[in-house]
Amino acid sequence: MKWIRVSKKRCCKICGKADWCAYSPDLGLALCMRVESTRPSKNSMGGWLHRIGHPIRVSIPTRVPVKETAPDLKSLWRRWITQTDSYHVDGYAMSLGVDTDALRSIGCAWADGPWAFPMHDAKREMIGIRLRGESGKWAVRGSKQGLFLPENSNSRELFIVEGPTDLAAALTIGLPAIGRPACMGQEDLILEYLKLKSIQRVVIVTDNDRPDRLGRRAGLSGAERLQARLTVMNCVWIPPAKDLREFLLLGGDRQIIDSSLKDLVWTRPRGVH
Repeated sequence: MKWIRVSKKRCCKICGKADWCAYSPDLGLALCMRVESTRPSKNSMGGWLHRIGHPIRVSIPTRVPVKETAPDLKSLWRRWITQTDSYHVDGYAMSLGVDTDALRSIGCAWADGPWAFPMHDAKREMIGIRLRGESGKWAVRGSKQGLFLPENSNSRELFIVEGPTDLAAALTIGLPAIGRPACMGQEDLILEYLKLKSIQRVVIVTDNDRPDRLGRRAGLSGAERLQARLTVMNCVWIPPAKDLREFLLLGGDRQIIDSSLKDLVWTRPRGVH
């Protein structure tokens, strides 16, 4: 997915000029240096992104050749983050409806096809890499399931969401948040993280799943499982949308969330004041 400079033979579709601007047929985007849009580019040259077509769907093989030894995750991620073009991140953020800085904060990198998100233990040591592409979600061989952690935050309140793109949505809204790969799991890592960060209250954000034939909701079951182990004040919040990212796309903001939290029942574990 490359960006091409405009020329006299192919002028900018936005301003009609033959210099300064660029376009990407793969991403279906134009970068215009003259005409403003609601999506300013955050690369060093500036400009504004405009949608001029549909992104080309890249077919990602479901199987990767197995190597004799697992790759060095840190070196692999550093290589990917180094080759990640700022245009790509801007375009990906635009397609997800989240802020570019939110994706950068959690280490989002272009992995030669899919997008890569590092997973950490409670002390921010990288223990895995989650990949997200057209064919689904998987992990780099040798990865361990961990937490998606943004840059350090001093907040004593924490929102726990599901997946890296919902985490990017939470950061876009302005929530102090971390993510876990699925609606269940990583409870021990979360408890250790809460202790290290001296977190005083937690909001577990669960997807608004449809109930199964027995009336059970996977997201809510996972939230209740985590909630039972928490030793700080906590509650479960279900967005009025499929998930947090859709809530953001529909116009949801921090004010709506804060207003909703006032009406929820908070769990106060014994000994917490």
